[in-house]
Amino acid sequence: MAEKRQSILVIDDDVQLVDTVKTLLEAVGYQVLYAYQAEKGLEIARQHKPDLILLDVMFAGPPGPDGIELSRRINQDADLRGIPVIILSGVRKVLDYPFRIAPDETWMPVKAFLEKPITPSRLLAEIEKILGPRG
Repeated sequence: MAEKRQSILVIDDDVQLVDTVKTLLEAVGYQVLYAYQAEKGLEIARQHKPDLILLDVMFAGPPGPDGIELSRRINQDADLRGIPVIILSGVRKVLDYPFRIAPDETWMPVKAFLEKPITPSRLLAEIEKILGPRG
């Protein structure tokens, strides 16, 4: 019997980044779901219950929650709170924010906050820290 592939949901409004991350993750054996808007990402998470969510902070387009707010919604949702979240964002660079941004249990309840751009090897290492080694 074939083993179920672990699934990762990528929620980011950067189409090129989503495509690059999707290609990388599929190449190493993950199933990848994606959304370009926060609300759509939440809908997909509820429908598919991925093993991990990669989440951006800032979204262009219609008003909606930012990634930090979305991470809180996921953490407060009884069906989703067990899904680990990694924020992958360039917000510090865009806003010229001089301080380190770190996860905590209430403001940003995620497993890691990773700065864009990120190398493929670093992204995969962070994912494996949470999901365990592939295959």
